[in-house]
Amino acid sequence: MNRQRESGYILLEVILAVVLVGLSLGVLMDCLGRCLAAARSIQHYSHAEILMAGIACEFRLDRAKDMLDQEGDFPGHPGYRWQRVFAPTATKGLWEQTITVTWQEHGREASDSIVEYRYLPEKQR
Repeated sequence: MNRQRESGYILLEVILAVVLVGLSLGVLMDCLGRCLAAARSIQHYSHAEILMAGIACEFRLDRAKDMLDQEGDFPGHPGYRWQRVFAPTATKGLWEQTITVTWQEHGREASDSIVEYRYLPEKQR
């Protein structure tokens, strides 16, 4: 007696294939979410770098004699704030200027800073 084997899949094979496809899609969706979050973070840092360069240039050129610690917002860029702090160094007349830009990212505060040294002999410690 020759019995022909019936072609087709058994239920266990189908269930296993569906589980594997589901797990693969879940992992891919998680990876896509992480990639998008990283891209948003990079976008925030790039935007902050541009804003920071602008405010640093303003203090170097337009407000060169301005020597106070300050902070403020960027008009037209909601959610981004800046702060400038002067600190003395060991060299007389040389000051450390730190400009920090902050913003909200993933429910917490993120920031980026730039440190410049300025020679201001008339500023007192």
